[in-house]
Amino acid sequence: MKNTSLWIGVLVFIGACAACTLNVPWDIMDDYDGVRVVMRVVPDDADVLLNGRFIGAAYEFASPGSALRLASRLNELVLKKKGFREKVIDLRAYSSRNITLKAELESEDAPAAAASPAAPPPVPAAEDDQAYEAKSEPLPPLPADKPATSERYLTQVTLTVAPEETAVYIDGKFWGLAPAAGQTADLRLPPGKYSFSAFKPGFTAYSREVVIPRQEKFALNIILQR
Repeated sequence: MKNTSLWIGVLVFIGACAACTLNVPWDIMDDYDGVRVVMRVVPDDADVLLNGRFIGAAYEFASPGSALRLASRLNELVLKKKGFREKVIDLRAYSSRNITLKAELESEDAPAAAASPAAPPPVPAAEDDQAYEAKSEPLPPLPADKPATSERYLTQVTLTVAPEETAVYIDGKFWGLAPAAGQTADLRLPPGKYSFSAFKPGFTAYSREVVIPRQEKFALNIILQR
């Protein structure tokens, strides 16, 4: 009986030690909470492609408030501009959920540089928080005949999109990626006709003209099929 109790005690001790050495995969924990990508690119009007599809210019994602939001790091970005060599960035090379992507495109006339074996490390948080102003394409001033205080009617559009990370375009311009929750209510549009498109690799593309009515709220569902 004593021997049995002794062996049970030894097995419990070994099990406790093994539990203490168990490692949680931090990548899984990070990806679950999502990823933010701030882009500091030269030239800052370079086109940005997410998994092969155009989503906008680099300066549109150049501040923490306008960072590209993704569900995980399992994505690829391509930076392109005429007269420069394109640059491919695999976000899996980064370990942080808050990524500041610093990249400078090389001129096509410049000699090709050796490929870097590792992605550049994120910049310190202090630089991340700095405001950013686009240098290549500054925002145009408001028209003189339409003051900034003029009011217009806006309809709150509630979008329900599936699956997550679906790229949504409105009138051909990238609007954003579907969140993990699948629903967003922060879109306000003047009443009228709009073209909504949605893409995600492995799914049939969605394209539809939608008339946004003059009312307080409007719901639109976009569900992609495999």
